[in-house]
Amino acid sequence: MRAPVRYARSGELRIAHRSFGAGERDVLVVLPTIGTVELLDEHPARDLIERIMRFARVISWDRRGTGLSDPTPGAPTLEEQMEDAKAVLDAVGASRVVLAAEAEAAALAVMIAATYPERVSRMVLLNGIPRMTRAEDYEWAWDAEERRSSLVEPMLARWGSGETGSLLAPVLAGRDPSFTDWWGRWERISSSPGRASSQLELMGRIDVRAILSRVQAPTLVCDRPEAAGIDSRHARYLSEHIPDAELRELPGRDVISFGDGLDAYADALEEYACGSVTADLGQRVLATVLFTDIVGSTELAARIGDRGWRAVLERHDALSREEIGGFGGSAVKSTGDGFLATFDGPARAARCARRLLDRASAELELTLRAGLHTGEVERIGADVGGMAVHIGSRIAALAGPGEALASSTVRDLVAGSGIEFAEHGETELRGVPGRWHLLAVHSG
Repeated sequence: MRAPVRYARSGELRIAHRSFGAGERDVLVVLPTIGTVELLDEHPARDLIERIMRFARVISWDRRGTGLSDPTPGAPTLEEQMEDAKAVLDAVGASRVVLAAEAEAAALAVMIAATYPERVSRMVLLNGIPRMTRAEDYEWAWDAEERRSSLVEPMLARWGSGETGSLLAPVLAGRDPSFTDWWGRWERISSSPGRASSQLELMGRIDVRAILSRVQAPTLVCDRPEAAGIDSRHARYLSEHIPDAELRELPGRDVISFGDGLDAYADALEEYACGSVTADLGQRVLATVLFTDIVGSTELAARIGDRGWRAVLERHDALSREEIGGFGGSAVKSTGDGFLATFDGPARAARCARRLLDRASAELELTLRAGLHTGEVERIGADVGGMAVHIGSRIAALAGPGEALASSTVRDLVAGSGIEFAEHGETELRGVPGRWHLLAVHSG
């Protein structure tokens, strides 16, 4: 099953990927943060790849900064990793895939499925985790300090020795004496200890719960209740919050997919991938909405007159389109004294907002305000609609002069991006149920 390592361009980086086999279906295997395509053709990972090859072509890649992909200065954000996945799919000519992910890789799979619904036909998650650390409304996850002292630090202390493999796959380690050495190579090729430390720290801050309801692909959530180390309530939460998701308990005492329980997982994946369920994708996609508004526009227009106001708007609109396009967004429309734009990635949207406000002040002597929210939008021709658009508009209306406000959903999805936020408190948004936690975007 030799498959050469190839490289796809994602921006300025080269992303290592491999494709195994052929078939009428494509399965994109989203490897955990610690993983590499270099060893997918070796036992025991090979056992799972060969099993999937019976019914599909298998595609996988090394995340930027890990394995065989180009290095990066810091741990990559979910948004950047999502873009890398898309670059790989484009490079291998995969128009639509079945996503398969396990453990914390489920967060990235959810992000891909919600953002690019037209590229994902189905999704299968094994022992998936949408949030790694505990919250008031997610009490079964690791306590942050407990996770650091009981999981992260011991793992880093043993990095490259393979000892962690016996904790994640005790059955496989017990029956295969070569597994510990193999797992040590898996760790060493995947990452250095320092790089792994930053990746594991980022994992602890990721939270994709807010976008689970935006997944449109039929989803199978698989849980191995006998596997130690991952609470089954993670899987239950995923199945309850992804629309129409199916929860299935599988045998297996190992956490990793190609450990004990491999056959049952592969059977479930094949059955679901080859089923007849189809998703009604329509024109609904996950996007980050950006609204901007010129502060004091009415007073300014009255002071400078119609001709002067038109000239101001022309310069404002040109600057807005330049920055939106420069950050990979779509300029939906002018709102008269502001702009509406959408972005695939929330980090790009937040950076665009901050940059646009700063440039408008410095170059046009205009004070803007901005609002950001990530949610499901409906594409209506060249326009967009839906509750996420209304929420973005309401958030923008609450921003002060020169301020970019974002929902907590945006903050949760850009963990590790370097973007800084300041608390703005909780408030009600007119016409929108509940109270909303808002934050000011400061830098990034």
